[in-house]
Amino acid sequence: MSALVAALLAGAGGAAAALAFYLFVLAIASVGYRPARRVRPEPANRLIVLVPAHDEERLVQRTVRSLLAQDYPAGLLQVVVIADNCSDATAGLAEAAGARVFVRTDPDQKGKGQALRWALDRLVAAGERFDAAVVVDADSTVRPGFLRALEAELAAGSQVVQADYSLVAEGGGPRTELVAAGFLLFHRVRFGGRARLGMAANLVGNGMLFGRDVLTAHPWSAFTGVEDLEYSMDLRLAGVRPRFAAGARIEGTPAVGANGAMRQRLRWEGGRFNVVKTRFGRLVWAVIRHGRLDLLDAALDLATPPLGLLGMASAAGLAVTFAAALLGWIPAWAVLPWALALALIAGFVVIGLASAGAPRSAWKALAMAPVFLAWKVVAYLRIARGFDPRRWDRTDRAAAPATAGRIEIADVPVDPVGMDEALDRICSAIGRGRLFQVSTINLDFMVRARTDVRIMRIFRRSDLNLADGAPVVALGRLLGARIPGRVAGADVVPALMPRLAELGARVFLLGGENGVAARAAAILSEQFPGLQVAGVYEPARCAVEEMDGEAIGALIAEARADVLLVALGHPKQERFIEAYREMLPVSVAMGVGCVFDLIAGESRRAPAWMQAAGLEWAFRLFQEPGRLLRRYVTDAAWLIPITATVLRERLASGLAGEAA
Repeated sequence: MSALVAALLAGAGGAAAALAFYLFVLAIASVGYRPARRVRPEPANRLIVLVPAHDEERLVQRTVRSLLAQDYPAGLLQVVVIADNCSDATAGLAEAAGARVFVRTDPDQKGKGQALRWALDRLVAAGERFDAAVVVDADSTVRPGFLRALEAELAAGSQVVQADYSLVAEGGGPRTELVAAGFLLFHRVRFGGRARLGMAANLVGNGMLFGRDVLTAHPWSAFTGVEDLEYSMDLRLAGVRPRFAAGARIEGTPAVGANGAMRQRLRWEGGRFNVVKTRFGRLVWAVIRHGRLDLLDAALDLATPPLGLLGMASAAGLAVTFAAALLGWIPAWAVLPWALALALIAGFVVIGLASAGAPRSAWKALAMAPVFLAWKVVAYLRIARGFDPRRWDRTDRAAAPATAGRIEIADVPVDPVGMDEALDRICSAIGRGRLFQVSTINLDFMVRARTDVRIMRIFRRSDLNLADGAPVVALGRLLGARIPGRVAGADVVPALMPRLAELGARVFLLGGENGVAARAAAILSEQFPGLQVAGVYEPARCAVEEMDGEAIGALIAEARADVLLVALGHPKQERFIEAYREMLPVSVAMGVGCVFDLIAGESRRAPAWMQAAGLEWAFRLFQEPGRLLRRYVTDAAWLIPITATVLRERLASGLAGEAA
């Protein structure tokens, strides 16, 4: 009996170790993975990007604008938002952002899969010309080169392509960081490793491309909560092998709160178990009965449980086997397979996160893994009590933390807009009922953001981040983004004033010293007849935490201001807006640095030719060498690693005609 129990325990441990070894091999294979470069001319395929959206008014504009900002021939691209059973302003906002909108109303057939099938059928029936459809979730933003990288795989013969899908976890807490780390391991590491070993990818619901031919031969037929995995397995059974496009990167937004995260987890994990139940046997039968050896990797991957479940099962197996061996009930050798399984899982996590370039926060969040796994146990217990795989359940999302169309330059978010679009966005925010924060990003601000997580979080939450600095524009263009040019705060303020006068908006000036705000207000009122400067206030010098935000907010409220210009210097002005935003009863708040001094004539800007040549920094250094020399030297030193980071991003995104 002892030998039989030992054999059973060791056999179960061996199975766990085999699955862990599979993951470990994928992590090793993913290290240094670089897809083959394919030099391509301008894209020639017509793409329709489908964005299924149910009540996504908070995020849909960001998604649409990030897609329309792609470096892809405009005549070959359509962005179609499927406003699916919406009860909010999703359709109108998507159309205002530049998308074509399909409105679907069918409360008895809710869900992403149903919306996709309906839209695809409508497009085909209408005789729409497109070579491929791309599916992007309405809570996502795409990185530069996303569409080009997908199209390059299509042009090379792949009819189904999956992008590199990750989560933005900034400021979301340890659980969100762990979920984001799991995304990196499941998508970037596993898919990268599988691609290097010649295996197919699976679809993950976001950033998917389908050639028209495959949609015609195999119409969308997946309608459960994990329609992506379901459709993946059906395509594999039909002989279609999805391709992983590592250069096409897309980022999603995590679920909000414990309840939202739990509902999402139930849908994912419960749906996966249903696909295992309904598809695994068919895969194995096809291998055995029909000699379909091409399906072995699909069966193996589907049989591999979620990492957390495999880890918990291995830890429990090790504990039980070790206790039995300690009591002398079974031989000690039965412990070895379980110990090996845990060691391989740990190796997969460590090597995988390093290979995926996981941020430092992800490594720190690993300390909370036991708590996260305990939380997942609750999800598994709820699934065990019964789960309807076809149940539709919307995931709660946070309001958009960033403006649409945003790019990241060495992790710092910047909006690639020109002056006119910047002014349009600011003016359109007036009267919208929530504070719209505008920040200006120059090289010094970028350096501060990379060295101070508080500043980075402010820029990520800011609604509009303008490229205020020639180095920022140059870095953005090096990345491959279409940045029209520098949009300096010193230019935005005077350009904004006549528009505010036309709108009848009221402006409040906060900051400056020695009466400069009042003098600037008087000059603005004289220069722009009809402009309503509602008030000025120059607070005493003190830390942001020592400022009386409630009293300042009361002054602004009494003035009935719509736009607040804050001239406290960076980063104090941005920190002030962030700290007291709930007390600021305005539509727009913008940090403007030394703009009041410039308007009042206390300071002078560089000549126009120096501004155009990107040499305004030299003029300012000549004016204030004592204050600026050290800062400029530090910023110049940081420019080297920042440029290196941008170059790596450029190569990874597959710009300049190269694709994964």
